[in-house]
Amino acid sequence: MRDRKIKVYDPLNMTKKITNFIAGIFSITVSITVTLLLLECLARSCYPLIRNYDTEMWRYAVSGKVSTKNNGYFHMNKPNACFRDLYGVEVRINSKGLRDHEYSYSKPPDTYRILVLGDSITFGWGVPFEETYSKCLERKLNRDSSGIKYQVINTGVGNYSTRSEVDFLKKEGLKYDPDMIILGYFVNDAERITPAGNYFLNRHSYLYVYLWSKFNAVKARFSPGKDYSDYYLSLYSKGSKTRKAFEDAVSELISLAEEEKIPLLVVLIPDLHDLKSYPFEDIHDHVKGLFEDFTVVDLLSYFDENIESRSYWVSSEDAHHNNRAHGIIADGIYPAVAGLTK
Repeated sequence: MRDRKIKVYDPLNMTKKITNFIAGIFSITVSITVTLLLLECLARSCYPLIRNYDTEMWRYAVSGKVSTKNNGYFHMNKPNACFRDLYGVEVRINSKGLRDHEYSYSKPPDTYRILVLGDSITFGWGVPFEETYSKCLERKLNRDSSGIKYQVINTGVGNYSTRSEVDFLKKEGLKYDPDMIILGYFVNDAERITPAGNYFLNRHSYLYVYLWSKFNAVKARFSPGKDYSDYYLSLYSKGSKTRKAFEDAVSELISLAEEEKIPLLVVLIPDLHDLKSYPFEDIHDHVKGLFEDFTVVDLLSYFDENIESRSYWVSSEDAHHNNRAHGIIADGIYPAVAGLTK
């Protein structure tokens, strides 16, 4: 009968194996962490070469906005924020969170104040401050003025909806004692705005945001789904919550203007993807009907459908209105504003 070998448990050997395993895991973790940190540093140092619309919007959202406790507008421009180069232009925010000069709430004598409500288009995304339609309009009004100084105050904030704008008007805008309100409407203003996520990587990592934007671009390219026009049209589908919320916000804005006895001008700013076969004319007509007792300027006809639409874009990938388009908006608004101020 053979002697059976008895395996003797060696605690020292087992401890060594566990130690080596932990050391291996630690080494891999450190290597991955160092690699990611180096890539993050590379992404930051090379950012001007890799930035795109998504990453610049992220930079604005993280460093140019602050959260609010207001349920209607969950964020606002960050007071005193300054970007030397945000999507190619300098952006400065005043102490009250507006991309404009400093204004006191009290109105100086012999001053006519116009408060402009709007989203990223009104804000002037990708457009130098003095070339935004608010400032272009202000110059035109003061050029033709006789004794009255016009102040056209830009309250536009990226990712605002009409609901956000009305709540901002109630909480903050009316403090400026405006003589006129301009609503800069765009077709996506029926969107439901929710608080932004506050994840660490989403707020601090250039690398993460860049890779996420590229992933979404690839996903959109190979995954069939709604295009931008289908999405915008769905916001106004009968019975939808977004349409109802938009119409409620419009009703509230009308009531405010009537109660405060402030003239209201509604400006319909067209989407710039397809000016020749414009897909949102029915929505424009619907909005005109909601404001049937007020002056409404539909700017679609002011943009030449026979030229390349992208000539009005801030970049080849971003259909926000550029400085040329802002000039057209100001020219289109001016006659209506001049008529209402008489």
